[in-house]
Amino acid sequence: MKDWSASEGTPFLASERHHVPVVPVGFNFIILITSSQVIFDYQRRTAHILGRHISDSVMDVDGVDSQDWNDWDGPQYWRRIASLHGWSTGDITDVSMITKDWTQNGVDHGPIACSVLEQCLTSGLDEHGNLPVVEVQCSHILRIMMLRIIAGRIKLSCSDYLILLDSPQDYWQEDDVPDEDVISAIQNGRHQAECLELMRKLTIVSTTCSTCRRPIPHQGEERPSHNDDNGDANAVDQDGVDAEWSEGEDTLATSLPVARKVHLAKLFKANKQLAGSRNRNSIVPRSVGTHLELQPEILPDVHHTGDLQRSTSASASRRRVKNWNLGSDKRFPRPIAPLPLAAYSGRRWLQDDRTFDEYEGGPTIEMLTTPRDIITTTTFQTGGIQLSTAWIDWVDHGYRITPSSFHIFYQCDPIATMDHIMPIGTTDSYDPSNQVPDRVTGAYSLARLGPAQEGQHAHITDVEILSASELIDSAQHDPPLHEECRFGHNAFVRGHTSHRYGDGPALYVDLEQDAVKFSEDEIKISVDIDSIIWATRVFRCKGSVGIYITPPFQTKPGIFKHNHTYVDIVIPQSEEDASTPGGRTEWLSKRFPMSAIPHACIGRISSASSTLNLYIAFPRMIHKHPLNGRRITLIPKEVLDIFWDRVLLPSIGCSTDVSWAPYLKHTLHEARYKARGADGRKGGWGPPKTIPLSDDDFRDVQEYMEAYVHNGEGELSMYGSFFFILEGKGIKLLTKDGQRGRFSGPEEALRRNLPDLDWPYMMNRRHGELLVDVGISFTPHSPEVPVVGVWRLDALEASFGAGGYKRGEMHHHNTLSRYGALQAEMQQERSQQTHIAFRSTYNLYYESIRTNNNQVNFASDSDAYKLSPSYMAECFEIMKVVEGCKEKTYGVRDEYRVSGHAARIILDNIEDKAIEYLRSDPILWIPSNIWFELIRRRVREIQRTQITIVKKNPPNLGILTGLLNHMLRSTTTTPIIYEFHVRESLALLEYRNVLETAGMFFLQDFDLASNTCLEEVQQIDDVNVLALMGVNAKAQRDRAVGRSDGWRSTESEVEDYPLGRTPTWTRLKAAIASSPAMIMRPWTWSTRLSNTELSIGRLIVMFTRHMWLMLTNDVFKGIRPFPNSLQEAMKCWTITSIDDTLASVRFEACNFGLHDRTGVTPGRMGPKSKAFVDRCSLFFPDPDTPHRDNDQWSTLWEEDGYIAEFHRMMKMMNEDQQELLKQGLCQVFSDLHCLPVSGARVWVQRNDAIVFATNPAFYRIDSVGKGSESQKRAPRARRTVKVTKGKRIFAADLMDSQPFDTDGNLRRKTERQKRREIHKKMTMAKRNKRAPPPPRSRKSRPFPINIGDTAQRDEAMDVD
Repeated sequence: MKDWSASEGTPFLASERHHVPVVPVGFNFIILITSSQVIFDYQRRTAHILGRHISDSVMDVDGVDSQDWNDWDGPQYWRRIASLHGWSTGDITDVSMITKDWTQNGVDHGPIACSVLEQCLTSGLDEHGNLPVVEVQCSHILRIMMLRIIAGRIKLSCSDYLILLDSPQDYWQEDDVPDEDVISAIQNGRHQAECLELMRKLTIVSTTCSTCRRPIPHQGEERPSHNDDNGDANAVDQDGVDAEWSEGEDTLATSLPVARKVHLAKLFKANKQLAGSRNRNSIVPRSVGTHLELQPEILPDVHHTGDLQRSTSASASRRRVKNWNLGSDKRFPRPIAPLPLAAYSGRRWLQDDRTFDEYEGGPTIEMLTTPRDIITTTTFQTGGIQLSTAWIDWVDHGYRITPSSFHIFYQCDPIATMDHIMPIGTTDSYDPSNQVPDRVTGAYSLARLGPAQEGQHAHITDVEILSASELIDSAQHDPPLHEECRFGHNAFVRGHTSHRYGDGPALYVDLEQDAVKFSEDEIKISVDIDSIIWATRVFRCKGSVGIYITPPFQTKPGIFKHNHTYVDIVIPQSEEDASTPGGRTEWLSKRFPMSAIPHACIGRISSASSTLNLYIAFPRMIHKHPLNGRRITLIPKEVLDIFWDRVLLPSIGCSTDVSWAPYLKHTLHEARYKARGADGRKGGWGPPKTIPLSDDDFRDVQEYMEAYVHNGEGELSMYGSFFFILEGKGIKLLTKDGQRGRFSGPEEALRRNLPDLDWPYMMNRRHGELLVDVGISFTPHSPEVPVVGVWRLDALEASFGAGGYKRGEMHHHNTLSRYGALQAEMQQERSQQTHIAFRSTYNLYYESIRTNNNQVNFASDSDAYKLSPSYMAECFEIMKVVEGCKEKTYGVRDEYRVSGHAARIILDNIEDKAIEYLRSDPILWIPSNIWFELIRRRVREIQRTQITIVKKNPPNLGILTGLLNHMLRSTTTTPIIYEFHVRESLALLEYRNVLETAGMFFLQDFDLASNTCLEEVQQIDDVNVLALMGVNAKAQRDRAVGRSDGWRSTESEVEDYPLGRTPTWTRLKAAIASSPAMIMRPWTWSTRLSNTELSIGRLIVMFTRHMWLMLTNDVFKGIRPFPNSLQEAMKCWTITSIDDTLASVRFEACNFGLHDRTGVTPGRMGPKSKAFVDRCSLFFPDPDTPHRDNDQWSTLWEEDGYIAEFHRMMKMMNEDQQELLKQGLCQVFSDLHCLPVSGARVWVQRNDAIVFATNPAFYRIDSVGKGSESQKRAPRARRTVKVTKGKRIFAADLMDSQPFDTDGNLRRKTERQKRREIHKKMTMAKRNKRAPPPPRSRKSRPFPINIGDTAQRDEAMDVD
């Protein structure tokens, strides 16, 4: 406005040639450093002045009148704006002033001014000339919004300027021409990089700002919640931490007011991620009793997304699991109670230190679940430059640490440690050789009064007990894989004996018959230290530590699974506590597994014999995935880059001598540039280069790191509270038996082989917690007969019970019921006194097939489904490896994760304890050739069976493949069952009962001659199973269905985006057609439909019933849907329900709404599809829509049809009610999973399959990407199959379906009334039918050809 004379000739401004209507005008103006807003209303002669004064203290100073606009040249602005638009200024003195001010901080007045003016211009003045209600948002959000708009506008303006540069305008001033450096920065991307860096800083600060995170009242959208994943009924929270206090005990500190405790309880209920939080110092120590959990816990009902999508009729055709417990292992009794411990009365934790961490001013509990509404995309002309979402989640969430955070044991010497090491849990009557249950032997009484009374015993004749050697001998013939082997298939797959003329009875595998006995003196006891874990705030060592100069490339976190070690983390304080004067009063904490804390590998300590990894953990970043609710610990690259570039590398530069400067990398960009390979590529899969730092240097680095994080304030606050984890794994050979006597024991061997570690400092518990794995191996001296040792599970379970361990996880090796391994943590209160955290027992024969990274990478189910080369090679490799192990001896092992002080006690007393434990005979020794031949032959027969069923191609091939592959994996490992269909099949087969009655898991009723091979499991693969088996699995399944049952067949990020975020249209169509469950998200019931009007629900139920009623019985393989509620009706349209209901179905992709951020849809998409919300008008046409005379549609428009009912309801409503009804129907249609591709016909059929359109709202993609489209050959014409009923038959069935009337009551008719009405209609139609002209004379024909033409014409259907 001040440069008015210079702008008079600007052609972009309004001129007198065009009349401009008089409207309010708003603008910002700046006086000194204060920004204010002015809105001139020329019609009402009013000037609104907003934000002129920033505080109450300057509202009226030195006689300054807030109503006086002369001090900021208000009259001059009034005249200039009016002149600019060609308006009359009127009398200046007649203009009234209206001021509105609010308290400001003097810093954010600019963003606030822009926001207030934007809201006023958007909402406008009301009819009385008053301003709208203005909401002043936090300046962080305002600055982000301004940055997005201005940065994008700069890019666009630069492009416009370069276009106009060839013809400069006359009004351009010399001072207005931008500098060449500015233009170059915008063109080469430096401007965008600066904008993204600024947005990153604003986003980080905003996500940790309580004002930004405060929920906005008008935003009421629903968001998914993952707080109920684990339920409220269990005593174990989502992190697997058991309760440390008894019911009713106050664990929130007695000093807190009662109202505060109630408020905290509500916050914990709303934030299930904080479940289990307590004040550790307020927990009263309690005695540890002898309570035993003798029976297994009842498993909760297993829910699956496929079942949630199935309608009642679709579920009725499937086999139902009656008892999910039968699909799991049965546990053994624990007859002997553990040693009771008195309540601990000594010192438990270190003294709290309020200067140990930053406990004030951080994020609060309320901010953990507040929706993050920050937009992370800066839009430029060339597209969207997106800021990583990592800067929304990987921020400071308010978690802190204390001096005792790393301690999981009390500050005392270990109590009764040896009483909990290898305790004997079996009674004197225990017979280790008796491993065959009474259900098999019949050694139980049939008397009513039980076994105490003598009576008749059962005589079992349908089970034959075989040893492992006899089982192998029964199937000595081993032909090539492509040939049948009935003896081997019966013995190793079905669990049946065989004879010359057929199959024999079921068998029971008893390994005890092959047992080899050894005395205690013949068994070598070996002791070692296998691994160490040390958590500390300040890391120290005696030697040097190698620090990575660039972040290492990792596909998974360093500690990627639970290592049974915990860190006690202080949770955020409540907002009420943060705003209360006097400092923090809430000191609640929660035990987090170490694996649940985000961490990264920062360096290593290497020697010729081992490598110890040094991790840095960031507890402030603890959070869960916003969609699946799982904890995320793999830190993104961009987050690590900032830490290395802004914290670690500068700290190293400040801590080293000046002579080091030429060898240091001062920035991450420099380090990566120098790390390039010979071909110029950056980085690689190997570990990055390290820089060696002495203990003194690295201590200085740690101090500088804390200073950098503190000085970085909110931008670097997420890196605060860091601590270090030193992990050394696989060092048992360094310490085993003191390296065969070279050292006095494992402890001295450990110290001497790892001299760079400061062991006295690590053992001092004031500096952290040191955990050591002490292992005991048992290996017999058996040179003549190599043997394999396996733990007897009943003796092992009893020993764990006598030691006070939790239930843990049991492993059945090779699916044997009585032999395997067990792992379990100790109960927490007992663990804190004994200093024992975890016990693990396993069999050393696992070392024969164990990979270097201890990761199982067996061929997937899809590989077995296709008999891929990888599957075949994996089977051959396993058999080859176990064949070579028959001449080796393998023992067993027992490991304990204990504190460093407890490890010393164990090492001094372990050998006597081990000898005593061996006397209880907990180990079975079996010849190696028998054990490994049992595994090898089992693998071979399962592989042979898989080849046979793939050739046979039953309709449930995916189900059978999952079972066989699970049995195959179980031969060498104990696989985790991830897939629902495998768990379901095991429960249907009663896995637990099979193990008890057969001693090993078999598919006892497997029949290769039947259509589906196994009657107990699901008989047809559903879409979820097919999605796991591969792209062409659906076509293969449909061919099997057509061959076995006479049905016609049809032609044929990874978890979140199976095809990637932007697949091509061709690839998307192929995925929908072949494997829709892979690309479509499961359908779920939306809570916003819970309040749907009853009339809408009735219409949708009628619509679903009538649509499915129209189809003939021949097209169904399940039960015809007949829903009774809105939710059930919507389930009928899911891909899972449709696939379970129809024999032949085809799903097609819909191209509506698949555009990218710029609104462009790449690729040749074909005709634009209708959105599902727009398809509502097709199935529910307005009453004034022309009547459709098509045979399929016409019946629905008449009398009993749902469209006729819809029209009747519309006629009884006013316009508002009609609009609400149509809106409700559209809302339901927008949430449907699939719909028929109806048009001229209700049901469309292509290549013998009924066609459905899928809802793009459920696609697991962001948009369709660019890619070449290939032209597909036109399909070959086929003879069509009739899928819909004739008009008369459908009309009769429609009347019989008892539809709803307008009052909501069912209209019922007798069979006689229906027949009379049909007869009446047919008679009237015949009477009114136009008489045809008399036939002309024709030659006689051998037989009449017009008989039945009418019926055929009535029932015919034109198929597209």
